[in-house]
Amino acid sequence: MTKKYDYLIIGQGIAGSAFAWNLYLNDKSFLIIDSKEKNTASEAALGIYNPITGRRNSLTWNADKLFDTTEDFYLKIGNILGKKIISKKNIYRPFKTNRDLNDWNIRAENTKFKKYIKKIDNKGILTSKSGYLDVLKYLTESRKYFKSHNRYIEKKVNSKNIMIEDRKIVIGNINAKYVVMCIGINQKNLDLFSNLPLRPVSGNSILAEVNFNSTHIVNNKISVINTSKNNVHAGSTYHNGFENMGTEKIEKQLKEIVQKKYKIKEYKFGVRPATRDRRPFVGKHSNIDNLYILNGLGSKGVSQSPYCSKELLNYIEFNKNLDQEINIERIKT
Repeated sequence: MTKKYDYLIIGQGIAGSAFAWNLYLNDKSFLIIDSKEKNTASEAALGIYNPITGRRNSLTWNADKLFDTTEDFYLKIGNILGKKIISKKNIYRPFKTNRDLNDWNIRAENTKFKKYIKKIDNKGILTSKSGYLDVLKYLTESRKYFKSHNRYIEKKVNSKNIMIEDRKIVIGNINAKYVVMCIGINQKNLDLFSNLPLRPVSGNSILAEVNFNSTHIVNNKISVINTSKNNVHAGSTYHNGFENMGTEKIEKQLKEIVQKKYKIKEYKFGVRPATRDRRPFVGKHSNIDNLYILNGLGSKGVSQSPYCSKELLNYIEFNKNLDQEINIERIKT
């Protein structure tokens, strides 16, 4: 018996979950198919959302649009789930040199930066509009919720069970108006969207037990989050490729930050789907009428997925123009 839906979502990582929740909030019928792959981007994610990022402390792409909606989105989902999944926390960056202090004082005069700067003193800077998403809880509780509403099944999707009929995707006995691929770096294993140059970037993080109870996220080469009393999540690293490069750098830097002995409780590893221009891949397949993609969020999945999923939904449902910086039409075949 054929099952009919408005949407079929392949993959329930950060991207797929955000798109599913946008469909849910807009009363669209959908089914998620997920294979629960190991070492996905979500595996090692700290879940930090932060408007000022990178070694050069630059404003993240589209900061004003993203951070006006990020917290509201996850608070709304948390209320539906009856779980706290997001924590608002300022980020503290200690200064290493006087040059750091001077650089930040210059940035503070820039109106684009000014609204994100909470406090500067001789020791460091505190920035706002930031925090972290408990990624594991968000994905696990979302999965449970959608499963209880018959909107989730666990199944591996590969080239063998994807059929193309009359320029449309068909998967088994599931009939959907639209199919949205949200499978991260595993997209490289399918022929679909093969023209999109997804780039694997591996990363590690660690969960540790230590008497270090900071009310802020501390950022000093790595980020350290107090997830609960005497427990921290620290990371993460960035390495081009699929290889697990280990946690030596994280362990060394964590020791410098906390200045105490700690006990490692868990090692985490995942591979992010990154893009060359550091912009997500969102849009419609050039030859298959009902096939779309939401991918390439890299290390910014928590902050970018609510915005990008809404952009995609408005594009499909209301024929609104996609943000050209995320539209896959920018990629020349």
